[in-house]
Amino acid sequence: MRNPLLVPDLRELIQSGEVAALREFIEDQHPGRTAELIEDLEAEDGDSLFRILLPRDRAEVLSYLDTESQNRIVEAMPPQEAAELLHHMSHDERADLVNRLDEEFVDVVLPHLAQAEREDIRRLASYEPGTAGAVMTTDYVTLPAHITVREALDRLRHEAPDRETIYYCYVVDHNRRLIGFVSLKNLILSRRSALIEDIMQRDVIFGHLDEDQETVARQIDKYDLLALPIIDSTGRLVGIITHDDAMDILRQEQTEDILKFGGVSPDPEADTAPYWQSTVIDVVRRRIKWLLMLFVAENLTYPVLHYYDWMTDNSHFPALVFFIPLMLGTGGNAGSQTVGTIIRGMALGEIKGRDSWRVLLREWLIGLFLGLMLGTAGTLYARYWRGQPWSISIVVGLTLLGICMWANTIGALVPLLARKAGIDPAVISAPFISTLVDATGLVIYFTTAILLLIKMSH
Repeated sequence: MRNPLLVPDLRELIQSGEVAALREFIEDQHPGRTAELIEDLEAEDGDSLFRILLPRDRAEVLSYLDTESQNRIVEAMPPQEAAELLHHMSHDERADLVNRLDEEFVDVVLPHLAQAEREDIRRLASYEPGTAGAVMTTDYVTLPAHITVREALDRLRHEAPDRETIYYCYVVDHNRRLIGFVSLKNLILSRRSALIEDIMQRDVIFGHLDEDQETVARQIDKYDLLALPIIDSTGRLVGIITHDDAMDILRQEQTEDILKFGGVSPDPEADTAPYWQSTVIDVVRRRIKWLLMLFVAENLTYPVLHYYDWMTDNSHFPALVFFIPLMLGTGGNAGSQTVGTIIRGMALGEIKGRDSWRVLLREWLIGLFLGLMLGTAGTLYARYWRGQPWSISIVVGLTLLGICMWANTIGALVPLLARKAGIDPAVISAPFISTLVDATGLVIYFTTAILLLIKMSH
């Protein structure tokens, strides 16, 4: 929890140059808490507070800062100081940072790093964005199969300080092909004389280098893993994706889906930015495209109304017009509920391609039951609350039944067809479904009215 009361005191300490007091205060803080304080301060004071940190502490705190603050702070550093910071960062995070920094600045900084570190950064930064390779880290522990548990623990004790995670140790052959893994818990509990090949688990869940990042993140979530090994096309271990990175990926993907579902054009960089760090212009730019498209689509209701304008001479027309907002609202809401449920089921892998007919039948039945209940409520509402004759009230009730069945069917069908066509179902947003159901709902409403009120009266 942020504590704004600390900010004035920190600002006073920074401006008075009391470095010892500041370091003493920061040492007692969690790195994430320190990052919050830096962001709460003015940029100049925040940068001053960051420079007071020790090199290893800087790397930890930087990982909690937003990308804008990270870029500003690092690019203000002398090249050698920035290189030292990169040295202490986790491998995947420093590759991401290098990708965002100014190229000329990076060219000056990288020569201050060891050749192995430079190659590691360039390799990780070269992978296609959105793939497992782009989000993995090369900071992990490997073991050969022929050594004993005692030797493995000695090796682990030596390597652990420089590794991002040691909960899983991956067993590789002489060609670095992944053949198994052993958990830290199993290492501790096994006999010291036991061989790694005798205690390792051979059934390894892994991801591929060019696999979609969301797919591997969902594997970690599904199997409740602390990390997932990533292999190349030859089966060689090239990296791992940790649980915290997987959760970041899922949060980013969910943010994109929510924006698409709400009719907002997703922006890979802006999606992960906090609300207040997106400029008004950026937000307008991302929203206007869909609003214009929906504005055009909403005009579908005009030709429908124009087609039925001959009904204006009918005595029932004024009463029918009164219930148009009810019909449109019910259809839009029912369609939005359905499309949201279907897209969620698809995203979680609960609805597969072979389930299409079952899904359509299920949603049609759901629409039938919902329509019967809402239709009954609508009939009683029109008759007793609005004082309409039974003829109008029955039209309202039957239309609500038809619209609910239609909206549920369309809300399920459109995402299923989108996936079959290779289009992200989330792009078929709730506003789009709502707009489509509005136009078709009017057709259902007036057709029902014509059949029951006009033709039957003759």
